[in-house]
Amino acid sequence: MKVCVIAQGKGGVGKTASAAHIAFYAHEAGQRVLVIDLDTGDLSKTLAEYQVGAIASSLFTEEGIGSLAAKQGDNSGYLAMLPADKLLANLVFVSLEKAQQNFKVNLARFADHFDLCVIDTAPGLGIAKAAALHVADAVLSPVEMEAYSIEGIKSTMVTVLNARKSNPKLSFLGILPSRVDTRSPRQKSNLDQVRQAHGALMAPLVIGLRSSIAEALAHGRPVWKLRKTSARAAGKEMRELGDYVLAKLGVNQ
Repeated sequence: MKVCVIAQGKGGVGKTASAAHIAFYAHEAGQRVLVIDLDTGDLSKTLAEYQVGAIASSLFTEEGIGSLAAKQGDNSGYLAMLPADKLLANLVFVSLEKAQQNFKVNLARFADHFDLCVIDTAPGLGIAKAAALHVADAVLSPVEMEAYSIEGIKSTMVTVLNARKSNPKLSFLGILPSRVDTRSPRQKSNLDQVRQAHGALMAPLVIGLRSSIAEALAHGRPVWKLRKTSARAAGKEMRELGDYVLAKLGVNQ
């Protein structure tokens, strides 16, 4: 099982949309997908029909989770969702070392049952995110082309570099320009500046700001399944994202 963490220091940058569509894409490709919501619960709502009766905070306990009744897909794949829950707030009372150890042990129990694990994390640096990065194979960082989000790139890179000290296998899949308004001169200029400053760290694609993505998430489906002309471009971009992540992680498609 390959583990991909979606992380950024700022909220509202498209992390949930990225995580959901990577999971949808892998699921439709026949992969066995585990999704873990360590954020505020938006991803849990989008993937509500795939929840399996277990909660994300259980991964940080010594008891862990016994088994998951994942929902079968159209092909051979299936999708299981571990939703965020209020008990995640109690991690502030758990040592980082203990949280990392429990998370690693509990996640390893599902390694033979899934091909891909997608983990959505909360903004900032908390114990849950640190534990996720401790076991991850890769991390992707969506960034909105606004000053407050761009400023978070440096802190995100520091977080990734620190995580590599205990997890050398962790690879960086790139800064993903997300929610980009191509009609905005300011955002286009910001995108050019980010590319100039962080060229080698950029993911080779851009996710535009499109209302169809929010609509798809609200209906719990990938944007490419919306029967709207406005969803075509968004669907193409999100499929490219899914393809990019699976290829980088070596998950067979």
